[in-house]
Amino acid sequence: MQFQEKLPKQRIVAVAAATIMAAGLALALTAAPALAKKKPADEPPPPKAAPVGAVDGAPLQAVNGTAIEGTPAVIDGDTLRFGDRLVRLYGIAAPDIDSAKGPDARIALEEIVNDQRVGCSEADRTRDGMSIAICKAGNTDLAEAMLQRGAAAVYRAGNNASAEEQALGGRYDAAELVARQKEIGLWKKAGEPAAAPAKADPNPWIDRAVIQDWIVAAPILLLAFIGLLLLGLLSNRARRQEILEQRRGDTSLLAQILAEVLAIREAAADFVINTSGLNHKAPLPVDHLAMLNLPSAPIYVGNAGRAHRLPRDIGVDLVQFHAAHAGASQMLRHAGDIPSENVRTALRKLVDSADAVLERGQKLL
Repeated sequence: MQFQEKLPKQRIVAVAAATIMAAGLALALTAAPALAKKKPADEPPPPKAAPVGAVDGAPLQAVNGTAIEGTPAVIDGDTLRFGDRLVRLYGIAAPDIDSAKGPDARIALEEIVNDQRVGCSEADRTRDGMSIAICKAGNTDLAEAMLQRGAAAVYRAGNNASAEEQALGGRYDAAELVARQKEIGLWKKAGEPAAAPAKADPNPWIDRAVIQDWIVAAPILLLAFIGLLLLGLLSNRARRQEILEQRRGDTSLLAQILAEVLAIREAAADFVINTSGLNHKAPLPVDHLAMLNLPSAPIYVGNAGRAHRLPRDIGVDLVQFHAAHAGASQMLRHAGDIPSENVRTALRKLVDSADAVLERGQKLL
C-alpha cells in the first residue's frame, strides 16, 4: 500500500524531469551552431592507408572440405571444441594458455564467439588428427577478429600459396597491421615515457564570441543536467536491485561449476592412484582402458556466455583448468598408444589445476 501511495508522486517527478531535460536539450541544440569550433581551412588531409605486402604461405592440403558446425567451447585463443572434436583456427597463432597473455587471448575469443553457432570449413589436419579450419560466427571470421583485437598473430609457413589463400592471408595481414598501428593486445608497448605537453597554439581559433556563447548556454545545459539527474535518481533503486539479483545468480553459477570441477578432479585422482603400479613406459593395459572416463563439463560449457561476469582471478583459473581438462581428455582417447606415465602426468596436472580453482572458489562463496 505504501508503494502504491508514492507511485503518483514518482510519476510527476519523472514527467517534470523529462520536460526539463527536453527543454534544455532543445535550447542547447539551438545554440550549438554558435558554439561549434570552425575547422581551419588549411588542416592537412588524413594519411593514406599503409599498403600490405605480398603474402607467402603454404597451400592448404585438401581434406574434402569437411564442414564442422555447432556451438563450441573455447579452449584457448586459437582452439575450439565441438563435442569431442578439437578445431584450431587457420592462419593465426595465439599465446599458449600457460603464458602471460594466454588467458586474455582465450577470453577475447570467448567474447567473439559469444555462445553463437559457428560454422567451420576444414582446411588441414595435424599429425594427431586435430582439424585446422576457417571458422565463422555469422559473417565474422573468428581468426580475423582475433587479429583485429591484437589477441593473436598471423601464422604462416612455406610459400607457393594459392590465389584464394593469398587473398585470405592479405586480409589477415591487414588486420594485424591495424592492431600493430593501434598498439593493442600483443603489440602494446610497455614502459613508454609520457608524452611531452603540447605547446600552446599561438593562433587560437576560438574567439571571445564563442566564450560569450558558452556563458549564455551554461544555464541551458544546467537544466538538461538537472533533468538527467532526476531521472537517474528514480532508476537508481531498481538498478541496485538488478545488480543484487545478478550477483546472486553469479554466486549460484560459481557453486555449480565448482561442484563440476570437484567431480572431474576426483575421477582424475582415482585413476592416478589405481594405475600407480603399472609399467610407466608401456601403454595402459586393455582392462584399464575400459575404466578411462573423465566427466564432462556441461555447466561450464553451457554458461560460457556468463563466465566473464565471474571475478577475474577465478575466471583465469577456470580457463586454465578446462584447458587441462580438454588436453587430458584428448590424451585419454589415445591412451592405448602412448606411455602410461604421459597419461598420469596429464591427469596430475588436471588435479593440481582443479585444486587451485577449488581453493579460490571456496573463498568467494
